[in-house]
Amino acid sequence: MESVNSEGAELSQSFTLTEGGPGAAFMKHLRLVHPERGAGPGRIALVLMAFSWVPLFVICMAEGVAFGRVKIPFAYDIAAYTRFLVAVPILVLADIPVGVRLRQVMGHFVRAHLVRAEELARFEEIVLDALRFRDSRAGEIIVVAMAYLATYNALSGLSVEGAGTWFRPEPGQGLILVGYWYALVALPIFQFLIFRWIYRMAVWSRFLWRVSRLDLLLTPTHPDATGGLAFLGKALIPFGAILFALSAVVSSSIAGRVLFMGAKLQSYLWSYVTLFVIALAVFAGPMLIFLPSLLALKLQGLMEYGTLGSEYTQAFHRRWVGKTEPTEEPLLGTGDIQSLADLGNSFQIIKNMNILPVALSDFVAFALPGLIPALPLAATVMPLGEIVKSLLKLIA
Repeated sequence: MESVNSEGAELSQSFTLTEGGPGAAFMKHLRLVHPERGAGPGRIALVLMAFSWVPLFVICMAEGVAFGRVKIPFAYDIAAYTRFLVAVPILVLADIPVGVRLRQVMGHFVRAHLVRAEELARFEEIVLDALRFRDSRAGEIIVVAMAYLATYNALSGLSVEGAGTWFRPEPGQGLILVGYWYALVALPIFQFLIFRWIYRMAVWSRFLWRVSRLDLLLTPTHPDATGGLAFLGKALIPFGAILFALSAVVSSSIAGRVLFMGAKLQSYLWSYVTLFVIALAVFAGPMLIFLPSLLALKLQGLMEYGTLGSEYTQAFHRRWVGKTEPTEEPLLGTGDIQSLADLGNSFQIIKNMNILPVALSDFVAFALPGLIPALPLAATVMPLGEIVKSLLKLIA
């Protein structure tokens, strides 16, 4: 039994959502990834950051749109700095904490004996299938296609906003040289990293859904008050770094429109909230997969322990209250009373059992980083002290 479990745990520990998948083969070709030394996200982050931002700055200097000539020069474009010097490296470096945490989660399914011995082979097949799905060539093509489609959509929207920018000096006209680098290389890199994370969440969701179909050894009286699945909520916390990066880009884009286009901050409130909720759904949504299983477990536990409670309390009443089953054992010091209390505690655990494997503190730790970039914007319409007090109430 132990050898079987150790083999399953070893396989699950070999699963990583972040080493492989869209872009991995290209990175290996560029020697940015060395399998024997890991993915090297630090090197990748530096290269992508330099490959996207540096050429833009150099070409802008050559074309004279870095500091002037247009309404929004490159040096004043807050969103460009945030997108390529903040978001790009964060979206790459997030591989480290997310990869570590998900490996721990994968191994815990086996180490905690949540997977039955007779289903370990099926669990291993689920892990291998997830790896194949992660490395799918079709998935990579979809991610690249979505990156360029999103880039086209973004540039099309900007062309009708009526402000000259460093990549399109005159609204409605074509791109200049730096604009082509921005449209064909820099912006697609950023969009690729976003859609790669979305694809990874599809892989993770598919894995969790297949695991939820197993006959897991979940217990309604587990002390984590989630049937033994509370550890899944801890996997959500590292994704807060990705929320931070995305929120920073959106916030900086809104700031640019307010500063240079005379837009009103209030007009972007619902757009920001909508995008933030969508991001929360993408990364926290997979936790909903276990809701039906945990709900069924809770209802079953209430029925089973309710029946057990009825049988025990009826026997207790006959023995100690009704005296219909006399005993020579003294009431003081009897174990029956402690057993009655333990049974009551067990029932309360089931009654208070969560049907989502995410504690509120874990969700707040995940979501809070995404709100930080919006604080400077919010401070323009609300005192910073009030904002901080509101956030502290969420943590408390």
